[in-house]
Amino acid sequence: MPAEPKKILMMLTFGPGTPERCAAPFFFAIGAAKMGHEVSLFFTMQATQLLKCGVADHICAKQGGRPLSEFIQRALDSGVKFYICSASLELNDMSQTDLIEEVDNLVSSTFLTKRGLESDLVLSF
Repeated sequence: MPAEPKKILMMLTFGPGTPERCAAPFFFAIGAAKMGHEVSLFFTMQATQLLKCGVADHICAKQGGRPLSEFIQRALDSGVKFYICSASLELNDMSQTDLIEEVDNLVSSTFLTKRGLESDLVLSF
């Protein structure tokens, strides 16, 4: 546990079209959470598609690798908070009912600015 836990925000913008990029943010988020930091993932643009029911079961960063759904579940189990840009649902022709059961934190477009200003570290993927 760090002397003083930090707030870390990671913004994800890519989706299933770039599977080689998909596992890294979850991997880093899990590590930071295990170090005792407060970690939030903000999904916008095509990244919202990663949280659509069933999609992450079929995405692997490399052929023969573990499915993204395992990284998602490990992040959630580690206490990482997921936030979804509500406008990105419309962009991706999705609704809240399309999202995996564990995720229900829909946020407005102002979330990124507000949480970013409150965070000690902001990373973009």
